[in-house]
Amino acid sequence: MGIWDVKRDPERMQWTFIPHVSAGPIRFGMTHDEVSEALMSTATISRQTHETWPVSDNPLVVEAEFTELGVTAYYEREGHTLAGVAVDALVGPQVTLDGTALVAQVPSAAETWLVDLTQAHELDLLFTHAADPGSADLGLIMRAQRAGDIVLTRPVFLIREWAENSWDCIPGSEWSTF
Repeated sequence: MGIWDVKRDPERMQWTFIPHVSAGPIRFGMTHDEVSEALMSTATISRQTHETWPVSDNPLVVEAEFTELGVTAYYEREGHTLAGVAVDALVGPQVTLDGTALVAQVPSAAETWLVDLTQAHELDLLFTHAADPGSADLGLIMRAQRAGDIVLTRPVFLIREWAENSWDCIPGSEWSTF
């Protein structure tokens, strides 16, 4: 695959999103080791912090990229557990919610779908500082990611607390991914 090639849906793993519970085989609240085991993959640890200073033997994983799967996991500092999952638009698994594909879609169509869904079920609708539509009730933010000369959806699945305060909770590296 080239740098801007986008996997077709049949080539992708197929996941289901259950709001505030799981994205595919990984459940919110898992530790990094449990996420790695569920994905049957090790991750490149992108960022880690240390619980004590000077550096302890137990670094806290904040962000882990499962590059070959197109998945980035974000962990809480407090409980060291999974709080967010971003799925790469180009190569990540196809994730569905109630039968609707969320990955690698046209952003304007995904936004219309989300607006209609939140209105129909009387759920909250929010827009992030980057104008990405989302819903804390669903734990979902529909970000956009570049794929050559087009942009496609890069959903971020979150625990409620993070969805309500995404700017402060999601690491800056996610906001700079485009």
